[in-house]
Order: sequence, then structure tokens, then C-alpha cells
Amino acid sequence: MAKSSLRIIGFCCQHALSGEQGLAGRGRTSFEPTIKIVALPCSSKVETLAIIKAFESGADGIFVLGCPDGKCHLLDGNYRARKIVNYTKRLLDEIGIESSRLEMFQLGTPESQDLDQVAQTMIERIESLGRA
Repeated sequence: MAKSSLRIIGFCCQHALSGEQGLAGRGRTSFEPTIKIVALPCSSKVETLAIIKAFESGADGIFVLGCPDGKCHLLDGNYRARKIVNYTKRLLDEIGIESSRLEMFQLGTPESQDLDQVAQTMIERIESLGRA
């Protein structure tokens, strides 16, 4: 499946993104139009309803991107975001959408050093799952 046919949405903390040289310099990712970035004041501002509506609107995958543990500008926003994502994953399983289509990442960790790495991880995952 061509990556351009996928629709992936990233709900991203603006503070995490501000440290991203690539995004700050270009104002976009190298993965557009596959990935659409929605900047939030904090990853904790993501809402379960917004995630579900994004899937209803045709998103094949969604990720939430936050700051590393201990680096959140709102102290514990990334912990709250992780709780929201985990709760939403349980709801997705109940309504028949694979919960693996939703993931939480934190920049600066070994599995997600930068936005391009997160984007590539999600593209590969969604390609293996197929369109929603």
C-alpha cells in the first residue's frame, strides 16, 4: 500500500514539537500528506471524543506525541495523556477498531527520538494493518 493513501493524524504537544528542528524549520513533516499534525498546547489536551471522531472521519491511525517523562511544561500532562490514550484504546477494542491503530509516543526516548521516527513507525504499523 502506498503511504500516500494512508491517513494518519498526530496530536502533538507544541512544546515537544518546538524542539523539533525539522518541524520548526519547515512547518510540516516530510510525511505529508500521509500524516497530518494537530498541535496542542499539551498532549494532555487530547480528548477521547476527538480521537474517535478522527477515526470516524477516515483516519487509519492516530498517535499522540508528548514530552519525555519529567519534562512536561504542565508537570504531569504526559502522564494524563497516556491515561487518555490507554482508556481510548480500550474503547476502540469495544467498538471494533484495532487499538493498535492508536499509540502514545514521547520524544527523546529510545523508541521515538524525533518526529520523523514516530511518523515512520506509525506508517509501518498502519501499512501492516491495512486501511481502517
